[in-house]
Amino acid sequence: MRCSPGGVWLALAASLLHVSLQGEFQRKLYKELVKNYNPLERPVANDSQPLTVYFSLSLLQIMDVDEKNQVLTTNIWLQMSWTDHYLQWNVSEYPGVKTVRFPDGQIWKPDILLYNSSYDQQQKVLAYGMHC
Repeated sequence: MRCSPGGVWLALAASLLHVSLQGEFQRKLYKELVKNYNPLERPVANDSQPLTVYFSLSLLQIMDVDEKNQVLTTNIWLQMSWTDHYLQWNVSEYPGVKTVRFPDGQIWKPDILLYNSSYDQQQKVLAYGMHC
């Protein structure tokens, strides 16, 4: 099967046109979503509703085992997910846009404090989403 150079350019141009149109809708959606968004407000329709945050923890690597002091040093991956009521849109109004990415600090994040300690003198704390 032979393909003419003109056909290749036409296919490439058509794919780029689709991407650029999606970019336009994505920019429009992004502006709409952040217009009245406050990252300090819990993203629920009704303030009396709970917001469920799902956690997933995966052990990636055991870095060190100190049997004498009973310390296990690991590398883990922590994933959290939740539904943000304010970051929803009608797909038919923004064709091709399935996801939108936001810079850190621009959307609400749960205030999570992970505490890990092998003994009282050695404490490690991971604060996530804390607004100071």
